[in-house]
Amino acid sequence: MDRVVELSVVVPCFNEALNLPELARRTLAVFERGGLEGELVLVDDCSRDETAEVIRGLEAAHPEVVGVFHEHNQGIANAWRSGLAASSGRCAAIMDADLQYQPEDLLRLHRTLVETSVDVVQGWRSPVGRTRDRRYWISRGFNHLLNKTFSMDLSDNKSGFVCCTREVMEDLLTYDGDYRYFQSFIMVAAHAKGYEYREVETLFEDRRQGVSFLEGSKTFTVAAESFVDLAKAALEYRIKAPPRDPAAQFLRRHPVDAPPPPSTRAHPLRWRSYMQTFEATHWMITSQVEQHYLTLNQTQWLDAAALGELQDEKLRRLIRHAYRNAPFYRQRMREAGLRPEDIRGREDLHKLPFLTKDDVRENLYFDIMADNLDRRDVLRITTSGSTGRPFVCYADREQLEFRWAATLRAQEWTGYAFGDPCVRLWHQTLGMTKEQAFKERADALMTNRVYVPIFEMKEDGLATMLRTIEAKRPVLVDGYAEAFDFLARHLSETGGLKVAPKAVMSSAQSLPQHSREVIERAFGCRVFDKYGSREFSGIAYECDAHAGHHVVSEGYIVEILVDGRPAQPGETGEVVITDLNNYAMPFLRYRIGDLAVAMADEPCACGRGAPRIGEIHGRVQSIIRGTDGRYVPGTFFPHLLKDYEYAIERFQIVQDAPGAITFRMVEGGRFSEEVLREVLDVIRKHLGDDLSIEVDKVDKVAMVRTGKRMTSISNLSIDFQADAPKRSVVVGSVEGG
Repeated sequence: MDRVVELSVVVPCFNEALNLPELARRTLAVFERGGLEGELVLVDDCSRDETAEVIRGLEAAHPEVVGVFHEHNQGIANAWRSGLAASSGRCAAIMDADLQYQPEDLLRLHRTLVETSVDVVQGWRSPVGRTRDRRYWISRGFNHLLNKTFSMDLSDNKSGFVCCTREVMEDLLTYDGDYRYFQSFIMVAAHAKGYEYREVETLFEDRRQGVSFLEGSKTFTVAAESFVDLAKAALEYRIKAPPRDPAAQFLRRHPVDAPPPPSTRAHPLRWRSYMQTFEATHWMITSQVEQHYLTLNQTQWLDAAALGELQDEKLRRLIRHAYRNAPFYRQRMREAGLRPEDIRGREDLHKLPFLTKDDVRENLYFDIMADNLDRRDVLRITTSGSTGRPFVCYADREQLEFRWAATLRAQEWTGYAFGDPCVRLWHQTLGMTKEQAFKERADALMTNRVYVPIFEMKEDGLATMLRTIEAKRPVLVDGYAEAFDFLARHLSETGGLKVAPKAVMSSAQSLPQHSREVIERAFGCRVFDKYGSREFSGIAYECDAHAGHHVVSEGYIVEILVDGRPAQPGETGEVVITDLNNYAMPFLRYRIGDLAVAMADEPCACGRGAPRIGEIHGRVQSIIRGTDGRYVPGTFFPHLLKDYEYAIERFQIVQDAPGAITFRMVEGGRFSEEVLREVLDVIRKHLGDDLSIEVDKVDKVAMVRTGKRMTSISNLSIDFQADAPKRSVVVGSVEGG
């Protein structure tokens, strides 16, 4: 079996033939002493002495030694890159070959990395035993300049003795500037890119063998060149500032050929004006949303393997953060016998326990929130409470900005671009302060959007709603699925819209196939379904192929599980979500309470690499339990009863006890008791002949506070993982339906 390497030590070598045997001996002894599977990667940077021959000899004698050879001198930073490319360790450390840094300190750096779960550990050069010559004082002065320039406070900013995970090292070595001595700025890069780091004091000795490139008169030449590098670094890392979004950093290492973003081209003047005034029309989020938008328009074209790699990288980073800064998760992982390094990617997610809504409620004001964030950058979010119990959580600025960008990208999949006229069937300012309401109206004006309120929709107000939509001549109409369904049935009786939009985007409730067909006929365009929630906003969207919902995989890992295992393609399972962006309140394996159909891992015709999920069946709380071990999701009933709309205008199934349901219904124009008996017989056919059904005839089935109308509500306690359905019914393949 191949050896799994934990630590790769990358060492650039230039004329170090006399130092390498001792360096190798001591480094390999460190691996043995620490019980580490390690490798020593020696990079000959076109030395003029016997360095290359010595490296080849060490390779032949020790399987843990890897040699890399440059045909031309490329400098320390490029030697780090070459060595990293040839290495295989989960973690990487960089150090010099001259034995001024002590190989034994590698154990301390690696141990600190593991124990503290920070992103980067730097060994700073202790003053103990160091010669206080001019090089020392120049180094101290340059360290002071680095700290002041980049608002840092490191004891030895320019130390090149660093240990971190592999992908972090790859990211640190990705930069734009043409530097002579980038090795002086590796911690500046870590700071600018948002990594958390820690210093460890290490012993530093004078060079015993070989000659440093800083010796003699070169000291001042190198110092002068370093000042030029400092100006370049200030431009790259302070003035321009690299994006802290890991996806943007990932793209720099994995570039993709992507078409220009649609919304920047359709109405360029409106777009630029909007971005310039963005913060005046929004609260909490900033114009940084543009960077997220540009990034997402590239990452959507990554293939499935690359997107999976991005997810794994973001997951590892999130796990380290949660373990380090959220005591709730640290305790949970310890109880499960887990360390952050045990979660290397999506294949390890099953090791983590589920997060439930009750977990969040019970720990909301204790220790589930990260303790290292500025609370001014955190927003309180309250869910709709459509199941009868409101839910509170928190999201940070970065996650909110990501949401905005991901929503715009998905809207573009419908053929819409920013600035096109659009209509939203939604509440515009409900529950907002006066300031927030003003900003919301200003935002609608600048985006060319009109809101049509849909609460308490009544027959006598539908004509006004439809006139508003027609007057706007929208490219896109988005809103609640229930609102579309309601309007569509009215339109089918009045002849449809005079001007059809290009697309309808449906959200907030599940969209059965029959309802989709009714809406598309009435509005004269295709429906694009959105799956989302208040906790996360948009989670998955349909593209123009209309073959499932693409997960917003740059932000979420979505598992569909049955009894703890991944659902098979075509099988209905419970949706479990990991939010890769919310560092304020990490959501790791969160049981959101929804059901969806799993899909095969196959490429989509649209060319996007994001995984897909199938039809959304709604809430776990809408599962109705039959009398013979069967369960059906809430979307089952609209499909089952679609042929009875002439007699039953609206209905709702409520289950308060096993073996019994209440059938709440609004009579249609051609209702008869004979039809009702037929409907009840159809329900019993699928849920058990001995099912008790109480009929409750009402004037209307009310929407809940957010404008949703639930077709089924279960007040039973159902755990889809501990008590998975023995016979779940997938809508679209109902026996006899």
